Amino acid sequence: MDEARPIEARYTLTDINGPLVATFVQQRSIDKSVEEALRKVLAQKAVIDDLTARSEARDGEMDKIFDDQKRLRENLKALKGSPEEKALVQRYTQQLDRQETRLETLRKEMEQIEAQKDKAQAGLERMIGELSFDVKL
Repeated sequence: MDEARPIEARYTLTDINGPLVATFVQQRSIDKSVEEALRKVLAQKAVIDDLTARSEARDGEMDKIFDDQKRLRENLKALKGSPEEKALVQRYTQQLDRQETRLETLRKEMEQIEAQKDKAQAGLERMIGELSFDVKL
């Protein structure tokens, strides 16, 4: 007597990646419509990952500026007021001014990136919510 039982494999969309989709296609586990839908989800996830990386890069740059500003302020405190030190004070002050301008720019960029990321995430969630397959695998 032969026994038969269904084989089941479950995947969540967070587990899906390009190589896994390629494997499904190669094994003919999914049809073209499912492949296209999954690739669209992967493309949207890539957009979000890119925005996250851009945000993290700006955050890292801001951290470096904050550290440098701390160092400059400590150096300014240590100066006593000689003519050579006045030149350093002017130089440090100009550097702090440039850094503040850059921080302002970075903050604006971060706001824009976060807005883009929120929009992309909402798009991904909408895309996932609209997924519907009636496929026998």
